[in-house]
Amino acid sequence: MKRALATLIAVVSFHGVAVATARAGQPQSAYRVSFELDAPLLLIAGSLVSSYFILGEGAPAACAPLCDRANVNPIDRPFAGLHSESWGTVAELSTASVLLLVPAGLLVAEPSRAGLVDLLVLGEAAFVTLAIQVPVSYAVGRPRPRLYAEETPLSERTDPNAARSFFSGHAGNCLAVTMVATVALRRIGRPRLAGAVLVVGLAGAALVGVARVAAGGHFPSDVVVGYAVGAGVGIAIPALHRHDLRASTLAFPGAGISLSGRF
Repeated sequence: MKRALATLIAVVSFHGVAVATARAGQPQSAYRVSFELDAPLLLIAGSLVSSYFILGEGAPAACAPLCDRANVNPIDRPFAGLHSESWGTVAELSTASVLLLVPAGLLVAEPSRAGLVDLLVLGEAAFVTLAIQVPVSYAVGRPRPRLYAEETPLSERTDPNAARSFFSGHAGNCLAVTMVATVALRRIGRPRLAGAVLVVGLAGAALVGVARVAAGGHFPSDVVVGYAVGAGVGIAIPALHRHDLRASTLAFPGAGISLSGRF
């Protein structure tokens, strides 16, 4: 959740700067941001993420402290009971690497003010993915695989967070930012770098999914749904920020600010 808050702060902080710097005469960014589109998008996403603070930690899983594997669907059942702190560390490091290296590749291609615009859109993709994952995880309340093992420490089996396995936000975020960055690099004419970022991002996202399952944090179906949500966001966000959509402008006389959007 700390990473989620950092993402929100970064997105909001860069939004005003990115809009102000997306002017004629500057290198054109791959994406276009606007007050009319991005303000409601951030507001809605922020409202959904706020469910974490409204609902608090929540309650432990109904079956805690030890769940019955017979209640798990046949596909996921072999993974019930997995628990590994080592794989958990691998998952966290892999996620952090993707969320650092992919934006870094974008900034290497756009070391200018235009890069701030595309970095904003990438941050929005991560935040929107999170906004979908947080309320869904509370609504579904699926126990994590580690709740099915007696070897798992009792404190971890009774942790409220252990009741929110569905779906994998780690996997979804990695895939979403990878797709947004890849599309951006292709739009600005950097196909080789786009290919490199895509390979790194997909490999990292795959490792994250495997590690989260091996750590006992998610079932395979949680990861697959996470990938699906991340892919959906990775397609929708670039489509919403195209330059060739109909434009609308909002100006503030005397403030020297003009916000342009494409719809």
